Amino acid sequence: MKNSLIITGGMFYESFACRFCREHSFDVVIAADRGAAYADALGIRPDYVLGDFDSFDRKPEARVEIDRFPAAKDATDTELAVGKAIALGSDSITILCGGGARMDHFLANVGMLALCCERGVRAFLIDPWNRIRMVRKECVIRKEEQYGAYVSLLPYSERVTGITLDGFRYPLRNAVLDRKTSLGVSNEIAGEAGSVRFDDGLLLVIESKDGDE
Repeated sequence: MKNSLIITGGMFYESFACRFCREHSFDVVIAADRGAAYADALGIRPDYVLGDFDSFDRKPEARVEIDRFPAAKDATDTELAVGKAIALGSDSITILCGGGARMDHFLANVGMLALCCERGVRAFLIDPWNRIRMVRKECVIRKEEQYGAYVSLLPYSERVTGITLDGFRYPLRNAVLDRKTSLGVSNEIAGEAGSVRFDDGLLLVIESKDGDE
């Protein structure tokens, strides 16, 4: 199983990123544009660096493959990095520094989770307060491994049908979630694990903690 890390150019929470990279290992590290500067700050030598480098002038470095793209392009640097990770045969992709002030970039990065889901690749957006993934059909979250106290389920497709929750404080049975409801926000795992199953659609699973945790 090939596990890849993408360090992209959103908000950089250095202490969190340093701790996260120390506690997790990856087979491949890809830095997207400003993410190369973040990798330097973390003491990480990426395997690949790519982007238009409009926000970071990357100088050639030994044993690092650098792909330079024009600024006028049809994909964000993060999308290019996700495409690279998939082309390398990644089974799992974690995107670090994918959030921040630019909500347009953040929402586009959520779209990258959908792209990975459709390709059969597990993918996560992670920051100090959230771990976000896109799932199809089912997932199980073990309480001892969950990221924070809350689990929110938001439909990415127009509707998610036949959703059943077991092991949660607020269970559901064969329910329908659509994008005009907040029904799936702020659930909690009540047992040893929370099980999510549904018939059709794409579902965002957001494990989160409050900012003061």
